[in-house]
Amino acid sequence: MKISYDFHIHSALSPCSDDTMTPCNIAAAASLNGLNAIAVTDHNAIANCKAAAEVCEALGIAFLYGIEVQTSEDIHVVALFDSYQSLEAFFNTLTFPPLKNRAEIFGRQLIYDSDDRIVGEEERMLLASCDEGIYDICARIIDMGGKAIPAHIDREANGILAILGEIPPDLPFSALEFSPYAPKELLDRYSGFKRLINSDAHRPQDLMTGENTIEALSAEARDIWLSI
Repeated sequence: MKISYDFHIHSALSPCSDDTMTPCNIAAAASLNGLNAIAVTDHNAIANCKAAAEVCEALGIAFLYGIEVQTSEDIHVVALFDSYQSLEAFFNTLTFPPLKNRAEIFGRQLIYDSDDRIVGEEERMLLASCDEGIYDICARIIDMGGKAIPAHIDREANGILAILGEIPPDLPFSALEFSPYAPKELLDRYSGFKRLINSDAHRPQDLMTGENTIEALSAEARDIWLSI
C-alpha cells in the first residue's frame, strides 16, 4: 500500500526550530496534511520522541523514532529506528563536546510531554558536531538495527555532496534523502538508490503535504520502517 510520509521533522528541542514545534502541533500538522507516517529527528537529541509518538498513536499516525546526527565532518545523517529502545541505545553510543547552549544566540532547546507542557530544557549545545565521522555513524546505525540516511544531499549546508563531493562507494547507508526542491537531474542521477523526499521541517507549516509516498505491506510502523 502507498504510505505518505515525512521522516525528517524537528521539534522545539532543536535550537533552530520554532517553539511552536511541539509534539501536539507536529502530529496535528501531519494529520491535516494527510500523512500516514512521520519521524521526529532532532539535532543530536531524542528527548521529544516519546511524547511525539504518544500523540501520533492517538491520531492514528505511524511513528518512527529518529535523530539527525551531525558528524565530525559536519554532515547531517538521519537515523531511523523502529523502537525508542533501539534509538536510545544508539544515542547512548555517541559522544559530544562539553559545550553548553546559549539560548539567546542559538535558540531554546525545549523538552515536552505529550500534553505540550514544557518539562525541561536541554543544556548541551545541540548544534555542535558529535565526535564520530560519517563512516562510523552510518555503520553503527546499521549494525544497531537502524536505517542510515544521508540528509538533504542536494543542499549546500551540511549535505554530503557539498562536503565530500560525492557519495563514497563504500559508505554504508540505507537510503538517500533529498529536499522537496531537489532538481530533477540530481534525483535522476541517484535513481539507482532508494530515495526519500523529506521536509526537514522547523515550523508546522513546513511539513510535507502527502505528495510523496513509499510502498509498504501495511500502515503499521514496523512495516513502514522495513520498507525504507
